[in-house]
Amino acid sequence: MTLSIVIIYLSVCMLLGFAGKLRTKTSEDYALAGRKMPAWMATLSIAATLVGSGVTVGVGELAYSIGISSILYPTILGICLFFSMWLAAARFRKSLKYTIPEMLEDYYGSNARIIVAIIGIIIFIPPTAAQFLVAGMILSTLTGISQGVAISIAAFVIIAYVMIGGMWAIGYTDAFQMLFIYLGLTLLAIFSIIKFGGYGTILAQLPAGHSSWSAIGPIRLTAYLGVLLMFGFISQAWIQKSAAVETPAKAKWSGLIAGLLIFPVGFLAVFAGLIARITLPEINPAMAVPKVMLTVFPPVIGGIFLAAVIAACMSCADSWIHSSATVFVRDIYQRYINPRASDQRVFSYSVLVCLLYGVLAWLLALTARQEIIMLVLLFIAPGALFIGPLLAAWFSPRKLKKGIGSAIILVVAILGILLSLKRPFLWGVHPAFSTTIIAYVLTALGLLLPWTSYQSQLSKQIGKSTSTVS
Repeated sequence: MTLSIVIIYLSVCMLLGFAGKLRTKTSEDYALAGRKMPAWMATLSIAATLVGSGVTVGVGELAYSIGISSILYPTILGICLFFSMWLAAARFRKSLKYTIPEMLEDYYGSNARIIVAIIGIIIFIPPTAAQFLVAGMILSTLTGISQGVAISIAAFVIIAYVMIGGMWAIGYTDAFQMLFIYLGLTLLAIFSIIKFGGYGTILAQLPAGHSSWSAIGPIRLTAYLGVLLMFGFISQAWIQKSAAVETPAKAKWSGLIAGLLIFPVGFLAVFAGLIARITLPEINPAMAVPKVMLTVFPPVIGGIFLAAVIAACMSCADSWIHSSATVFVRDIYQRYINPRASDQRVFSYSVLVCLLYGVLAWLLALTARQEIIMLVLLFIAPGALFIGPLLAAWFSPRKLKKGIGSAIILVVAILGILLSLKRPFLWGVHPAFSTTIIAYVLTALGLLLPWTSYQSQLSKQIGKSTSTVS
């Protein structure tokens, strides 16, 4: 029964991919759903892109290992998504841009565009691999086939429907997946309370230390805070969904509601991990959520929940593959290699790059050994490269000169890479945190120094108006 539910679920996802293909005629349809994505679909898709293996199996793994402090991860991510969308969603939709690098070129020139494009493509390979890994782990547990084969099957399904239908396929499948995630987690909560009692009853049965908020440790906590401080979801995978929505106002509200949808998912994933700790105290923590669903709950509930976890993995991976392919085609191929490429050629290259990017993530998934959440955050630190200059361009009355903004982006990218490779981490904190702080300090210095910045025309006009009135 459990395996049947998962097989049916994967088959429906493929059918939705073909449904997306019916609405995909041009490269703009493939990249942005023709900018006609309904707000409800965008809301579910934006949320689903965040609710991946990290917020489901990864949080369950953490809850199993360290206890209630694991709730900090989805809580901070939900807050981050809310404020990222509040700042950026409507503004990006109004710009009519396809990608963040494309927008940054307007502010800081072509060097900024190519740097941000290359780094943006690289940093999402490990998170995509994490989704393939977890989906494969679940399929392996259900079927008994080797984990490598199971990872390959999961990767094939995800890559296939993205290639087939582009943004429309992602919108359809993400909406279906998010509904399935909520169905699975709701059933989990109901049966957990019936079987094990309330939250307090479960906490009373946990090992010593699992009720401590400090168990999360400085490395994990600073990783999460780094994502929050860099407004980590002002990132291509999420902003591209905003660009696909019908209007700027709808884009903003879709993002805000999506942020709120994250919190229940994280709480219920922690719940599953804690139950696994009580009932299965000697298993691999990474398998806590799948194992507890297979051994403790009825097959139908287990099947729906595990299909929901696979849904979470797919909804992240599809968006990261698609958005990275969009960046490559738009910011590298069309900008530098073939600016006069026909729409059909751009369409074809987008499909091809989705395939190649998916294959790279699949190869990493076959060899990955990290904790799931830390694999998701493996190279997140360089992602802070543009946040300071971008916020300065949007909100500061003084503006960075083009060369200075581009230089800050380059320096932060290099530092983020170097700090990510250093072991142990510098100052005992995750490089996402230290890199983001450096990015803001460099931006502030650039704005304060008169030879690296200038007063915006709007600010000058306001100043003149004020002096005239006085």
